[in-house]
Amino acid sequence: MTPTSVVTGKARLPTSTRKALAVGFGCVIGLMVFVIVWSSAPAPVRHTELLGSARSAFVALAPAPVPFPTQPAIVATAVVPSVPVYPSPNAASPDQQLANPNNLGASLVFLAVASEGTWVETYLPERPNGSTGWVPLADVQLTKDPDHITVSLSARQLTLYDGQAPIFVTSVAPGEPSSPTPTGSFYVTEVVKVAEPGGPYGPYALGTSAFSNTYFSFDGGPGQIAIHGTNQPWLIGGYASHGCVRLTNAAVTTLAQQVPAGTPIAISQ
Repeated sequence: MTPTSVVTGKARLPTSTRKALAVGFGCVIGLMVFVIVWSSAPAPVRHTELLGSARSAFVALAPAPVPFPTQPAIVATAVVPSVPVYPSPNAASPDQQLANPNNLGASLVFLAVASEGTWVETYLPERPNGSTGWVPLADVQLTKDPDHITVSLSARQLTLYDGQAPIFVTSVAPGEPSSPTPTGSFYVTEVVKVAEPGGPYGPYALGTSAFSNTYFSFDGGPGQIAIHGTNQPWLIGGYASHGCVRLTNAAVTTLAQQVPAGTPIAISQ
């Protein structure tokens, strides 16, 4: 696989959704208009037993960026308007309900880590970082994703893998010491196309399931960490952001056109 997947679906969102997008990411400082864009979806997973060994494999994701599971990641995309999240399989009642689409207007997506009968355990796109919960198998569609991303903060480097093979490597600018990028196991929650590609967030932003440990509310948003472009490329290679991971605009375009929502991300020191 080479990073050449075409991103589609570029219709302009309604005003209410665009306002929500302006405060959705923790790194967003101005009112920006985003357009949700979708990557080509992989084929549905028909055999849920693939999830059986995923839990032990994914535990190894943090804090080191490797090893990763040799099998493709299992992505769970919501197929109902609201997904109940339970603390355990067959629990009497859910802890919460997560809306689909999410607050940015994108399909609600989870990264699966295990399964038990008619239940799937997933990482959740919320605080605290690394939270998991159980969702009904009937409420999601399972797909395979062979890609994964690692970010080394000390090396200021992002690597995209296809299976175990690195296919794209680029320098990044992560969070400053006063607002460090959180480390751990995360995933891409949505891929968005920025309406002002020459602005501070570049042409694309990849939302993640990571949240800042410094900013619990930032410019009206929840402090969500994103991987995005920049209009200050000379800062790439240093520590420069409020916690997000900045790439050159060319690099984030390559990444956005390759990576679908649900792709695992491991961020390490």
